[in-house]
Amino acid sequence: MSGKANGRVAPATAERIRDVAHSLGYQPNAAARALRSGTSSLLGLAVLDASHPFYGLVLAAADDAARDLGLSLSMIQTRGPEPVWEQRLADGLSSGYLAGGIIFGERLTPDSPLRTWAEQLVFVEVPEPGLRAILLDTATAMTDVVDHLAGLGHHEIAYFAADYPSAVFARRQRHCAEAARRRGTRLRTARTWRATFDVETATTAARHLLDAGVQAVVCDDDLLALALHRVAVDRGLTPGDDVSIVGFGDLDMARLVHPQLTTVRLAADEIARAALTSLTRSTPSTPSTPSTPTIGAPLIVRGSTGPCLAQFA
Repeated sequence: MSGKANGRVAPATAERIRDVAHSLGYQPNAAARALRSGTSSLLGLAVLDASHPFYGLVLAAADDAARDLGLSLSMIQTRGPEPVWEQRLADGLSSGYLAGGIIFGERLTPDSPLRTWAEQLVFVEVPEPGLRAILLDTATAMTDVVDHLAGLGHHEIAYFAADYPSAVFARRQRHCAEAARRRGTRLRTARTWRATFDVETATTAARHLLDAGVQAVVCDDDLLALALHRVAVDRGLTPGDDVSIVGFGDLDMARLVHPQLTTVRLAADEIARAALTSLTRSTPSTPSTPSTPTIGAPLIVRGSTGPCLAQFA
């Protein structure tokens, strides 16, 4: 069953054994195979929050891609203290339990134990200098967002930020601020306009935004945008008419509200497959020059954005 039967077992006997194994539902034990061969077929997938719908899409797409390559995945959440997830992933690599790691939206700490395993890592959206990465074109996406809102007459834009110490959200906000500066549009931020992805926190921050009389809001994530959408409707406001809302991610639920959510699309399937391809293209014994392919993140305009009716209160 290990593939070493040639010259040792008669072809007819080998075929009979395989047929019996198939009828019994036999599957190779990945852990045992890793222990015997000294290599692993398991990859670590580090994401912010496994409960977030986008990362569910990423996991499904990555698992499909990994299966096609004869690999499997193990998920690690990066929320919480930085050294914890870094050490967990490093431990998996050093023990041989993991063959590599895909890291979504995070940078390594200066003394990260993962730096020892740099050749076995690929970073998504937030590049780590000198290492392999898959970039999402959030700079162009935020330029498109600001240009869209400015073209509707919005000279001031509020930013609804994800309240996590994650590099991915700092990068998105920075790109939005740069785009607003180039366009001559004022970008407003406030400590009370930050929230995690839980309903209560996001709802409270959304109320603060609307209390400030905002007319256009760019959100770090669709979940925040949908919380703002719901609070606006609860107050008798119509997204797209009374307040323009832009999300980030293009989750399926963005099309389940009315009006549908204008948002930046992140193609989970394309991102996951690009990360797997980058990670498996070379191994520590056959290194390649780190590459940084870029995946587009188009703005999808729907009904939640519209012409500006008034300035900020």
